[in-house]
Amino acid sequence: MRLDQLVVQNFKGFEHKIIHFSPQFNVLSGDNATGKTAILDAIAVGIGALFQGFDSISSRPIRTTEIRHTGYRLGAELKLEPYPPAIVRCSGEVVDSGLITWERRLHKPSSRTTHQNAKNIINKAKQLQERVRAGDKSLILPVISYYGTGRLWLQKSARLVETTKPDSRLSSYEGCLEPASDEKQFLRWLKTMEIAALQRKVSIGVLECIRKAVRNCLENCESVYFDIQYDELITTLSDKQSLPAHMLSDGQRIILGMVADIAYKAASLNSQLEEKTALETPGIVLIDEIDLHLHPNWQRKIVDSLKTTFPKIQFIATTHSPFIIQSLREGELIELNEYEPAEYADQSIENIAEYKMGIEIPQRSQRYLDMMAAAKEYYRVLEQAKEAPLEKIASLKNRLDELSAPFSDNIAYHAFLEMQREAAGLGRNADEAH
Repeated sequence: MRLDQLVVQNFKGFEHKIIHFSPQFNVLSGDNATGKTAILDAIAVGIGALFQGFDSISSRPIRTTEIRHTGYRLGAELKLEPYPPAIVRCSGEVVDSGLITWERRLHKPSSRTTHQNAKNIINKAKQLQERVRAGDKSLILPVISYYGTGRLWLQKSARLVETTKPDSRLSSYEGCLEPASDEKQFLRWLKTMEIAALQRKVSIGVLECIRKAVRNCLENCESVYFDIQYDELITTLSDKQSLPAHMLSDGQRIILGMVADIAYKAASLNSQLEEKTALETPGIVLIDEIDLHLHPNWQRKIVDSLKTTFPKIQFIATTHSPFIIQSLREGELIELNEYEPAEYADQSIENIAEYKMGIEIPQRSQRYLDMMAAAKEYYRVLEQAKEAPLEKIASLKNRLDELSAPFSDNIAYHAFLEMQREAAGLGRNADEAH
């Protein structure tokens, strides 16, 4: 499955927007409130149409709150008016379908999301369901998943992890487009497979696939497994130390949880691929704030790690990180601030931050910039004081106090300002002199 183009109209903050996607990796960048997460939500609505062709998988609709509203004041009161219909239109490929286009609409707040213009993808889903029921081992199903900013899971739980019974290949799609993570399904499956491997005394290919995927993306990780005795997920690090997954750092847990979940979904959908599951399974994975909780060293590597671990999956992510942007190749950055397209792979972090992200003099800290701005204003007030009448001197002195106060902890800087102030005759005892 691959998404080539998305068109949204009256969806959240967008009146009309067209976005084209690269076939493997895409990163949405822009200021806050430019609509990065809204684009991911729109994609979830679009590709969620596939599930309308499955008997038991719920589809992600356009919600009433996602209709674009405009505000105006009527007297002292703020009014918000909806602008339906909200429209999500997608073009792409669904399991060897060739290029197709489908659309979903919400005509008014009280109506349901339509599917009349999505019959081609729904019919394709019905065909896939029939092939699954017929036991077609040649069918490779796509992973579809959405990881929101609340994806930090693998918390310690007092409850016993239950094993799971055999289920439909399609069951992995249930809830996959909800951005809030839920590790229960993954842990149940993993525990069941670990027990099966022990009972059969064989190496199970999909288990090894998950371990390899985690090793590829999680630095210093040698292995990951579900420990039956302790009833929890365990990681073995490169120093041979074994730790429960809930004791890892937030960044480690983020990567472990997401990568293991993608690999698990691929294994559940296409277990016939055995150890090649991660390499051969296609799909679409949405990640909000891909840099979440990651150190800059890790931010530089995560895109390439995901590409090599899941080469046939199309990733669509959002970021605020210049380190993520620096790691991208041509055509992989989608700039919602509508700057001119540019190549950032060989540019410095400073250039990306300043010219692409609008950060003033990124080589200097914000405190340094504030100090320089305060000093300029300080000199301007001193010059103004030279010609000021006596009745204005007091207010100018107060302004000097305001400018210097935030930096009183920097002794050298504060002493320098005081020297300039004394030289201009506006020292602390200047009132007595007058």
